[in-house]
Amino acid sequence: MAEDKLTMEQHFEEIEKIIEKLEDKDISMEESFACYKDGIQHLATCNEMMDAVEKKVMELNQDGNLVEFKED
Repeated sequence: MAEDKLTMEQHFEEIEKIIEKLEDKDISMEESFACYKDGIQHLATCNEMMDAVEKKVMELNQDGNLVEFKED
C-alpha cells in the first residue's frame, strides 16, 4: 500500500508500529534512524491531511449561512 493512499488512522497505526520497533533494545542505530525518518514522514502526512480538513470546515454565521471557519 503506497503511503499517500493511507488514511490518517492507518498512518497512526504505522507510527505505533514504529514506536514498538524503537522500543526494542536490539534495534541497530541505523535501523532506529530509518524508523525515526519513517515516523516523521507519517506525522508530516497526517499534518497535511489535518490542514486540508481544517480548510474545508465550515460554520454557520448568525444569518444561518455557511461560511469558511476562521480562527480568531
